[in-house]
Amino acid sequence: MGRHDGRAAAPRAPWYARAGRAALRWLGRAALGALAGGVVLGATLWAGTSWEAARALGAAAAVLVVAATALAATLPPVPEPSTTTDDRPGTRLPGSRGDG
Repeated sequence: MGRHDGRAAAPRAPWYARAGRAALRWLGRAALGALAGGVVLGATLWAGTSWEAARALGAAAAVLVVAATALAATLPPVPEPSTTTDDRPGTRLPGSRGDG
């Protein structure tokens, strides 16, 4: 259970592999931010906003998206659903059968 399960930990990857994975992760976040910033820039220019305002809004959107993706990466994974079929009274959450 946890760190006391008796299994040996997998060896750490070499530093260059870890650095490469981190660089690719941040490159993907930056690309998504650039795409979002470009869309906001284009949409605000199309709507008739000045170049300076559209550029500021696009840059703000790009920074916000990069920060949001970095923050989202810190969330824990979603737990696996339970595989038990315990149907005793009091073992189901309210509304889990669709009855309310």
